[in-house]
Amino acid sequence: MRWEWLHQEDFDKAIEISKGVCVMPMGCCEMHGEHLPVGQDYLTAEYVAREASKLEPVCLFPTFRFGDVQGLRMWKGSVILSVELEQALLTELCSEIARNGFKKIILLNGHGGNIPLLGNFVRSTMKEKKDYVVVARNEYCWGVSELVQELDAGADFPLLTKEDKEYVRDFVYNKKTWGHAGIEETSVMCKIAPELVNFDRMHVRDGLSRHKSDYLAEVGFGLTTRFWLKDYPDSYAGHHPEKANARIGETILRRRIETQAEACRRLKQDDRVLEWNDEYNKMW
Repeated sequence: MRWEWLHQEDFDKAIEISKGVCVMPMGCCEMHGEHLPVGQDYLTAEYVAREASKLEPVCLFPTFRFGDVQGLRMWKGSVILSVELEQALLTELCSEIARNGFKKIILLNGHGGNIPLLGNFVRSTMKEKKDYVVVARNEYCWGVSELVQELDAGADFPLLTKEDKEYVRDFVYNKKTWGHAGIEETSVMCKIAPELVNFDRMHVRDGLSRHKSDYLAEVGFGLTTRFWLKDYPDSYAGHHPEKANARIGETILRRRIETQAEACRRLKQDDRVLEWNDEYNKMW
């Protein structure tokens, strides 16, 4: 069900099996400290989309790897495109997906910086008549905070050792930072591609906030990422996750994969979104 692996004659069957649902994973290329690869976000979204499709078959479109990166021109590895080009690419790609017969398109996002882009893009699809519907969701819908909440409620996570449970609780209870390249992303990559995690480079950069823009966040300007680089100039936001591991990563990924599979299942079973789209088109 991977788009690039299908033959021309396979598409009709793929549309039937997927009920017209196609998933495009999305991420970006940007520095994630010194210990994680620049493709962290799209590699994770791609993995979740692929594994979820094994639970609920949908067509997988090639990953959109060049999402919205704010700044970071000082670090090698970043790929920074204009917002106008990103919007145009998404418009053309979704149009092509639909032209080939997939009328329900899911953009599975793995990069926090893509949220404004995706919000604007999905709204832009309503600016003219279309015979397809685009929806977006973040793959990182469940992580360390939710894990600890469920642990404390008595949930059983058999992959985790006693030390793992104490470790994630320490991060949450002591309100440690784990956003960009922190415990979640490091653990996830330990599962997806452990050979890409350089623990020996973790301490080269400082992942703690410099708090330079706190006075702006206090009056509501924290909603923007405009000043993120002043607080985290090393493109690393987190206490050093020395004990991050594949057990924690797989536990997090399992829930994210199950959630993505359920999202695909729900959209496959539901044609109301297409009916609503037809009704919307008739209003013009």
